Amino acid sequence: MPLSPVPQRTAVTIDDIAKAAGVHPGTVSRALRGVSGKVSPDKRAEIERIAAELGYQPNAVAASLRTKQTNIAAIVVPDLGNPLFGPIVQGVEKALRLHDLLCLVVQTPTDPAERRDLVLALANRQVSGLLILAAESDDPMLEVARQRRLPTVLVNRGSGDRHFSSVVSDDREGVRLALEHLVALGHRSIAHIAGPSASSTGRARKTAFVELARSVGVKPSPVVEAEAFTRSAGQAATEQLLKARTRPTAIFAANDLIALGALDVLRRHGLAVPGDISLVGHNDMPLVDLIDPPLTTVRVAVDQMSLQAAGLFIDHLQHPQLAPSTRVLMPTLVVRSSTRAVSQPSAGP
Repeated sequence: MPLSPVPQRTAVTIDDIAKAAGVHPGTVSRALRGVSGKVSPDKRAEIERIAAELGYQPNAVAASLRTKQTNIAAIVVPDLGNPLFGPIVQGVEKALRLHDLLCLVVQTPTDPAERRDLVLALANRQVSGLLILAAESDDPMLEVARQRRLPTVLVNRGSGDRHFSSVVSDDREGVRLALEHLVALGHRSIAHIAGPSASSTGRARKTAFVELARSVGVKPSPVVEAEAFTRSAGQAATEQLLKARTRPTAIFAANDLIALGALDVLRRHGLAVPGDISLVGHNDMPLVDLIDPPLTTVRVAVDQMSLQAAGLFIDHLQHPQLAPSTRVLMPTLVVRSSTRAVSQPSAGP
């Protein structure tokens, strides 16, 4: 014998509450929205009690049509495969959830027109604002955010135009920590594999390396730009680096994925890390302590970055006229086994 279909439960509506309370639906709406001076305290309490007993849940879609807000924050990530971004997104999402904000995570397209269309689509869907981990120079995403007046916070990136608040790591300090560590180990020929120049972090770390290298007496060594902050781009850049006439004794990579690509190529060429070349990364992304050798790297304060970014975002939602600000977090150096002192040539007889 076939089973009888299970009746579908319909959502409780304002009309249902109004019927049970013996009032007009408009009165229920005003009471549940907390409109002051329109409903007596006793009647408001009665309506709220009936709504709770019936299991009423506000319609978020209808509310967004009234307020032009969805209580959804869009987190824009350049590469969902990059292990650095997972902890940042997790921290931001946890902090925003405490303020009844849901997070929508999207990956940034590479094509400029698609980047623009992405933010337009988010704006047309009435997201409350953006947290962007992927801003580039003259990024069309930022142009749309300005035009639509979307509350926007840049995370681990800076736009340079002061239109948006940002939370960044002190890239110059990170480079200084890496260079001072290598110089203390006796390295004077240090190469840099820079991030893409379109990225604020790529530019900042490259500029800091060139300036600080001179100040600590490091010999001019190749500075090669990787096309992306990826392992494969690190491989290509390292192949180019090894074509230089003089081989460096150490390499400072603009991020850990580039450093992993460098490690691949150095092994392929029969060069040991750190025996032949010391290697330093940047970010201290998850699991770099488990590779062979464990990677010496500059640690970004990810937990603080997430909390500060979420706090700034809430500030801009609550105070639309708030002036943009930049918060700079101090990095630290984590020394592991991928760096060691320069081997001294043996003395003659």
